Amino acid sequence: MPIKEKVIEVVSDNRGKIINGLLVVGGVYLAYRFGKKIIGDINKTAAQAQTDDKPSVRQAMTLRNAMNRSGVSWMMSSDGTNEQLILDTARQISDLDEVSKNYRDLYQSNLLDDLQRELSAEDYSKFLTLVSSNPGKSTKKGSAPPVTFAKKSQLVVAKKAVTIRSSPDASNHGAFYEVFSEKNIIRTAKAGEFIGYATGNQHFDEVNNVKFIEVGYVVRGEKAPAAFKAFNKKKFTFWVSASSNYVEIFDYYKPMFDRYPATVNSTPWMKPLDYFDAPPSKDKTVKGIPVNASKLITTHFVQVLNERLQPIANADRNTLLGLLIMTMDTGKDRFYKFKTVDNTERWVNARFIKEIRP
Repeated sequence: MPIKEKVIEVVSDNRGKIINGLLVVGGVYLAYRFGKKIIGDINKTAAQAQTDDKPSVRQAMTLRNAMNRSGVSWMMSSDGTNEQLILDTARQISDLDEVSKNYRDLYQSNLLDDLQRELSAEDYSKFLTLVSSNPGKSTKKGSAPPVTFAKKSQLVVAKKAVTIRSSPDASNHGAFYEVFSEKNIIRTAKAGEFIGYATGNQHFDEVNNVKFIEVGYVVRGEKAPAAFKAFNKKKFTFWVSASSNYVEIFDYYKPMFDRYPATVNSTPWMKPLDYFDAPPSKDKTVKGIPVNASKLITTHFVQVLNERLQPIANADRNTLLGLLIMTMDTGKDRFYKFKTVDNTERWVNARFIKEIRP
């Protein structure tokens, strides 16, 4: 066979193999795409069937509608985005992983990727903050706990002048031109001022991008300044920015007193909201202390000690200190270790204490 004809035969043979190979690859790809579509359709149908039963499915659909108003997927980038609807939905999300899964099943797309494309960096950050700080956030295994701006009973001090408000809305700034707008400013706390105790309630004002915590206290009239004596046992609650630029939050009194010495004058009359609460019925607690545990009450004015038995605070006569943990006898004195209502462990000299057994 002439060389030219041989070359043509080889080329033709290879071309046939290449074409056959491409057909096989193409068939595999089409089968993959077809199978993927079938699985996607099955997942989509299953997700849609759960619309009425699962909030996470409704939330996924609401988020998609906010980003893709026309319902035509390829038009999503030009549809316009309802940012407020997305943020309102974020407040309701307790399990972002589940919402993302349902979104993927329904639309074969990644929720967070779509949100990042459709939202500004600021709004995307707001979305994540709203979801992560939701008190109802899922606590299933592997899930991060809700982000807490301030834990209940923590001590709050103004780091610098900060606005105290009746509601968690930072829209009003007290300017003269806002005189006719809804005003929620109570006053401005001074730098170094003890504001009160965190209640555990929080709110994220996404419009103004401000994290708020609720703070409160009850007045102990006998120790209060003249202007507050008439408010004995009256409770005050308000909202303040949780930003570390404006407030500093402490777990215990001693570090607060060390950092802000003037606060020692406020805590004797500004007390936690449950300070005057009456002992509840059986099987409940007295200010957080189980009724079936030994409790310590002062018989005289005493000093409360830290773990090194150094004085850090004072307690008046007939003060309920907390739950007895253990007794220590040094040979010279006997001390009680106890746990306060905010789970702080302290010591006190047993000579000035009466133990109440259950």
